[in-house]
Amino acid sequence: MFAIERIRIIKNYLYTKKKASVNELSQMLNVSEVTIRKDLEKLEEEGFLIRTHGGAVLKKQEKPKNTFSDYNGIAISDSQFGVLYDEIANIAIHIIENGDVIMLTNGIINYHIAKKLKEKKNITVLTNDLLISIEASSSSSNKAVLLGGDVDFDTKVTYGALTVLNIQKFFVNKLFIEVDGIDAETGISVSNMDKANLINSILPNSREKIVLCLASNFNKTAFYNISNINIADKIVTNPNIDDYYKKLLSNNGIQLYTSINAVEGGSHL
Repeated sequence: MFAIERIRIIKNYLYTKKKASVNELSQMLNVSEVTIRKDLEKLEEEGFLIRTHGGAVLKKQEKPKNTFSDYNGIAISDSQFGVLYDEIANIAIHIIENGDVIMLTNGIINYHIAKKLKEKKNITVLTNDLLISIEASSSSSNKAVLLGGDVDFDTKVTYGALTVLNIQKFFVNKLFIEVDGIDAETGISVSNMDKANLINSILPNSREKIVLCLASNFNKTAFYNISNINIADKIVTNPNIDDYYKKLLSNNGIQLYTSINAVEGGSHL
């Protein structure tokens, strides 16, 4: 089992149980206690937990004031879904190379990616999401371009005819599309019409299409269809994706990434 998978399981376990012993984690994951201690040490450095004698407890997350610690009111650090979003972002960030020009559509996974762009240099980020643009431009070596248009105060995104007209003037070499559903028959879909229109407008002006989707949203169809699955060059999701979709994507020549090791090795998982 790869380290990223162990970390994911440990995080989910602690979210549920709030505490765990080295011994029970070792037995559950079938690895040595030395390995578990190293994993717990890493998670403590990240501020996720506090190590105790013989185990660890989940660290209480204090919500900072006047910051963008939440994404549109959704706490990104203290929920089980936060782990799943971050898991996908940790994989996707390895697809981005220094000097890339990318588009991040609005969404919480792409927000996680934007927060990790400090690891990269000379990245240009096109987005319609105010919070993403702030995170993407927080590094002096990167820059963000925020699309103009009508502003939705609640979601902090730009949308509408002006945004669609604006986006058609740009070209990106990597388009990261965060979606709400992937289905074998109905294809790729999102729950918002404005987001669907925006994605369809940038598709012709993007070299590589990378779709981001929670594993739990496979075999589901959201309200607005974007395209069939073949529009995707790569799909990034959680490791627990159903085997049926692993085979389906492979048969259609779509690269599936469910771990950092797959990105670094250029393999399919």
